[in-house]
Amino acid sequence: MKNLKIYFTSDMHGFVYPTDYTDKTFKNIGMLNVINSFKKDPNTLIIDCGDTIQGSPFTTYLSKSKFESHPIGEVLNSGSYDYITLGNHDFNYGFDYLKKYLNTFKGSCLLANIKDKTGTLPIKPYDIKVLPNGLKIGLIGLTTEYINVWENPKNIESFEISDPFESAKKYSNLLKDKVDVLIGFYHGGFEKDIETKKTLSTTKENVAYRISEELDFDILLTGHQHLPIEGSLINDTYVVQTPQHGKKFIELNLKLENGVKEIESSLKEPVSSPKKDIFDKLLPLENKIQSWLDEPVGFLDIPLNKASHLDMALKGSYLANFINQVQLEVSKADVSCTSFANSIKGFNKDVTVRDIVSTYVYPNTLVVYEIDGLTLKKGLLRSSNYLTKDNDKVVISDSFLKPKTEHYNYDYFSNIEYEFDLNKTGLDRISKLEFKGEALKDTDKITLVMNNYRASGAGGYDFYSGSKTVKEILIEMPEIIIEYFSKHKNVKVDKSKYYNIKL
Repeated sequence: MKNLKIYFTSDMHGFVYPTDYTDKTFKNIGMLNVINSFKKDPNTLIIDCGDTIQGSPFTTYLSKSKFESHPIGEVLNSGSYDYITLGNHDFNYGFDYLKKYLNTFKGSCLLANIKDKTGTLPIKPYDIKVLPNGLKIGLIGLTTEYINVWENPKNIESFEISDPFESAKKYSNLLKDKVDVLIGFYHGGFEKDIETKKTLSTTKENVAYRISEELDFDILLTGHQHLPIEGSLINDTYVVQTPQHGKKFIELNLKLENGVKEIESSLKEPVSSPKKDIFDKLLPLENKIQSWLDEPVGFLDIPLNKASHLDMALKGSYLANFINQVQLEVSKADVSCTSFANSIKGFNKDVTVRDIVSTYVYPNTLVVYEIDGLTLKKGLLRSSNYLTKDNDKVVISDSFLKPKTEHYNYDYFSNIEYEFDLNKTGLDRISKLEFKGEALKDTDKITLVMNNYRASGAGGYDFYSGSKTVKEILIEMPEIIIEYFSKHKNVKVDKSKYYNIKL
């Protein structure tokens, strides 16, 4: 009998120390806790599935800093990782930042559906690993092709990003007769519910179900959707996935005897004890980040506290108003829309960098489109579908919660007056739409500022892409907000109520 153990992580999003950075308290999350939970022997592989170097205040600080070796690459080395692939957010800070990470990492980066046109990055499509016990393992790395849709074009101009299914098919056919066990690790999720087989999405963002159903992988390690999938079987492929931020990791054990494979896995919580050597080595950097986060930047006339996503969508949000307030000033657009990450901190009256980067967590830039009233109405309709009625109760629609929680695909608009009638369907749901006190006609032209993610058409807003671009503001939003406070030290928050929900 031959054994293989795998420790698997994904979507750790730059959460290195055991803190979420909303305050300084330690929590049971983060890379340093995770890597101290591994018990590696020679027949063990440790694999990460991407979205690793963006997503936290730690990485926001790094993206503005100079360093010889990438600290997160050092963390993975300390954890004895063997393989990584890249997620869509790993491209957010550009080529040089990514190159530093890959050159620091001592294991192998496998990425079968992305070609580095410069030929300078240490990536390859697959590997064959022979364990000391003689077990021959084939490994193929893959990522979502929707990087082409979401990413700032300048950040991916050195890459060719192709269909992950076709790449998985090509290399699985190449390897399947040469190895005992074939493993894919894919920064992408499931387009079907793995229990009911109900189709959840018809785009190519997530194709893990198709890969599992049609190809010959023994194991498919997945990411991107942040789903806690402890272990499930699709056709003959064993699939798993982890939640984000190092909250949990997968321990998978495979036994091969007389050609028969037995696989079991579990989601494990990390030990509440960060790995000491790398903890101490990076502590001066972490202390600098904590000091930076506590730097004051300005003052608000009211605190902008978060509420539940449902409450904010139903009642409106002064926090959303403020973000739109900033976007309107910097863009000079007629109308602004913004959304919230799944997890946000909110702003104190005395605003610090910590408030900003823990509330606006993405490195989004801004795009101003010229659109007509009908296109705006379509945008409002898409957002209105976030809410649905369950008898007399309003709830968040399952389509925004399954298979992946997507609160960030509900948009808040400023500088128009509008109403959602939840008793109606189609464009009739938008029962009121006014600009400057007058009804906005379908043919009327306005300018709308939004983040570059939304401008790509992502999240069900494909009708925006292809609109006339008036301007692009290629400065990341956290930096724009900080600059806004440098101009307006004492800010009066826009307290307008721009919309109404009709039940």
